Amino acid sequence: MCTTVVIDDVKKRAESGDELAKHLQAHWSYPLQMMFLNMDGRLITKLNSFKDFHGVHPDVAAPPQQKRLEVANDRVHVDAFLKHLAEHFPQ
Repeated sequence: MCTTVVIDDVKKRAESGDELAKHLQAHWSYPLQMMFLNMDGRLITKLNSFKDFHGVHPDVAAPPQQKRLEVANDRVHVDAFLKHLAEHFPQ
């Protein structure tokens, strides 16, 4: 299953005692974190939109004191995502 959640909402739920929200908050990194969990909610792996996908779009904010890198082609992000999935979820 794939879903999205805004980190501010995760923080609110974590403050109210939600264990999954606490777990997500503990593993979150700026600006966007893709987390892959097992059926019990345990973190298997994660990808960060800035660290793992080099050459972010100019409209995407970079973390403080970090520079955006230019991307050679549009396919590089797709390849990085698929490679990561293949490493952690072999068929």
